[in-house]
Amino acid sequence: MIFTTFSIGHQVAEASSIVDIDWEENVVSVFVNGEEVLFDSPQPPYVKDGYTLVPFRGIFDALDATLSWDEKTKTITGQLNGRKITLRLNEKAAMVNGEKVRLDVPAISKYGRVFVPLRFISEGLGCQVFWNASNRTVHIFSSQEVKVTYIPTNLNVETNDYRYDNCYGNYSAVSDRYMFADKGKIHILENDNEKLYIHHFDLAFRSHQQTIVPMDLPIFGGFHVSDDGYYYVVYGAENYSELDSKDVFSIVKYNKEWKEVGKLRIRNVYVTQPFRASNLEMDSRNGVLVVHTARLRYTSDDGKRHQSNISFLIDTKSMTLLPREAGSYQWPNNHVSHSFATFVRFDGDRVVYVDHGDAYPRSIVLQTEDNGMITSEINILRFPGKVGDNYTGARLGGFEVATSNYVVVGSSVYPKNSYGLSETKNLFVATVPKDAEDDTAVKINWLTDFSSSSRKSVEEMHVRKINDDRFLLIWRVDEEDRPSSTFYAVIDGEGRVVKEPKKISIPSPGNMHPLIIGNDVYWYSSSYVGTFIYKLHAE
Repeated sequence: MIFTTFSIGHQVAEASSIVDIDWEENVVSVFVNGEEVLFDSPQPPYVKDGYTLVPFRGIFDALDATLSWDEKTKTITGQLNGRKITLRLNEKAAMVNGEKVRLDVPAISKYGRVFVPLRFISEGLGCQVFWNASNRTVHIFSSQEVKVTYIPTNLNVETNDYRYDNCYGNYSAVSDRYMFADKGKIHILENDNEKLYIHHFDLAFRSHQQTIVPMDLPIFGGFHVSDDGYYYVVYGAENYSELDSKDVFSIVKYNKEWKEVGKLRIRNVYVTQPFRASNLEMDSRNGVLVVHTARLRYTSDDGKRHQSNISFLIDTKSMTLLPREAGSYQWPNNHVSHSFATFVRFDGDRVVYVDHGDAYPRSIVLQTEDNGMITSEINILRFPGKVGDNYTGARLGGFEVATSNYVVVGSSVYPKNSYGLSETKNLFVATVPKDAEDDTAVKINWLTDFSSSSRKSVEEMHVRKINDDRFLLIWRVDEEDRPSSTFYAVIDGEGRVVKEPKKISIPSPGNMHPLIIGNDVYWYSSSYVGTFIYKLHAE
């Protein structure tokens, strides 16, 4: 499979032998910003003399470009990304930003529609364009803020994978893929069919190698690149027999060549199903690894198995559990029930947990742990409703540590809309001072203000640290009957916007943390046609 970038004035050699434009094998599929374009025309896009032609209204609408059509002169004018193109029916000359350009194939009329050369339209409007000869597909990306790189590698794991599972959007899930940088390369780790697939690329994504690692237990939980130079992977196993003697967690330590160099098996921690209805986060500092996730518990007196969070502190040199206050994993100090999303970071030697709870407490809650003891519990966003009511109307998207504050990102249906009556969620950034004593210290900055009638909602969000006072936000807005949109902004450690929100016409990161290298941010999407790497420069 080979992609070639279109350039004005150059034919696509793979298609040069095609003559009959009505043959089915001449039909071309067009994708704009990751979404397939369905053209309203009796003739779909096709190849003529080695060039792809498309109905002009359909492609301009898909690109969200400004369009005008002069019926008298048969002239098309389009504007996007600060660029302007003009072309006339049946003429081989066109204008791009006032300069004349020769076309090898002009705009033509067919079946009562005007067809235009796709290559000229896309690149003339400043888009990045890729042609796949094997699958007869064209991929167009209109964002100028994001550099797109194609790699001819079909990855294993679906990348449209961000969801708080079930129809109410209540709880998150562990990620099956990670993107990380190490040893002068960029790597993608995938969990698939009880194996880990680690893809290794150079920084330009020109070379590709792969390592396959068998899993230690059948369920994948998460991956972490530690500050000690090792990789850590958490695995799990179900335990519906509620046997204290069964291993339910395994934390495996790997070197840079993915050779196992240490392991900790964990049992007798009141778990029947690890990672249930939540994600998993890890952080490390000075030889200590913290793991924060959730589990399904043993059967309670009411005959039910309830879900709650669970955390471990691990001495990575000896690969042993560190003792914690009370020493009980049935009712840990930082207990949250139910915990539908879990985040954790070190702040010096302090451990900071953030959970999305629906019962005890019924809030997005931040807890600090110093010397094995919980020293503060701050409710960032309290939810109306009954204790244990799974519906909260909110999502917890991320957490980072700033110089003076803790920065928490999420979305919620209120206070902007009626709780329980609207599906519209708005994006917020909450800051909690490190010395906060109660909930009154929390400051919340709402970055969107969608009304319930807008039919828009922030469903996916990420926060990544650039430095101690700069943080990148990425979020996805879903809109009824329209493709979703991706946005980004930069905030400071006080939660204030320092780079205004901007739409980028690129698929969102999904259920993975975007990769930060300096001021560059990477994520990717993958499908049957290959993988596209996205690089955003965020200052």
